[in-house]
Amino acid sequence: MSLGIETVYRNRARNRGLLLDAVRLLAEKLRRYYLRRQTHRALSRLTEGDLKDIGFFRTELGYEELQEDRIRTRDWK
Repeated sequence: MSLGIETVYRNRARNRGLLLDAVRLLAEKLRRYYLRRQTHRALSRLTEGDLKDIGFFRTELGYEELQEDRIRTRDWK
């Protein structure tokens, strides 16, 4: 094969690799999005007491960890 043809094949292979990388990245982002969405839905079904038991509380923007319980637990150990 000539040098020009080899270069064309290499470029095409590289472009396919870039496309596959982009598709994999998109798939990973979608997977993470759906996992976050599933977690958020599960947390939204819990009562305030249940959330406190697992160390979270509701805010306007979502959920946050209870920092006080975390510090007390660390001091206890």
